[in-house]
Amino acid sequence: MKGYLFDLDGTLIQSMHVWEDAVLHLFDKLQLTMDIEQARAAFSAMKFSEVLEEIIRIFHLDMDVNTMYDLVISEVRDQYEHHIPAVDGAIQYVQQCYEAGKQMCVVTANDVPLTKAVLKRLGMLDYMHFILSSEDSGLTKRTPEMALAAISKLQLLPAQCVMFEDSLYSMRSAKAAGCHVVAISSDRGQDRSTIMQVADAIYPDFTTVPIL
Repeated sequence: MKGYLFDLDGTLIQSMHVWEDAVLHLFDKLQLTMDIEQARAAFSAMKFSEVLEEIIRIFHLDMDVNTMYDLVISEVRDQYEHHIPAVDGAIQYVQQCYEAGKQMCVVTANDVPLTKAVLKRLGMLDYMHFILSSEDSGLTKRTPEMALAAISKLQLLPAQCVMFEDSLYSMRSAKAAGCHVVAISSDRGQDRSTIMQVADAIYPDFTTVPIL
């Protein structure tokens, strides 16, 4: 494999709780009520701006996305700039890939400033050729086009690339794009048996992932 495509949240960094907490804090501030499992089902596979749009729609709020975003972004930014840790072995693995001459990038639903902030703090930013963001590009990880856009930017073929992912829907999209797929999956309620059918390999973290 020549090209290494990394998801960010839940794959390189342990940050999924930050976004869930942000939604819960937003509900508190706006005095909204929604069951947490219902929220997870409703907002699954959405980038954060889409989650905010959906909250506005569900609750018929007279508020725009930017105003809602401003209510929670300072807490989220603090987590990315100061607190969120890397997934076990991720920093060392990225360094090893760089030393092995791999071309690496981050393909994320997150925005570029937050992605750069956390990767810089953890020492992984300089190893990445670029960051491809759903929020900035308008692409979505629900379809193969986002992985294909990253592969094209690396000037490689899909069969030369591996995607590291934690979300089943993104694994399916990457697989449809023609990538080799490695699942970084702890037991968080996802269908592990289905993940094993989609992904070419599955690991709980990066401590034992080989250089491909």
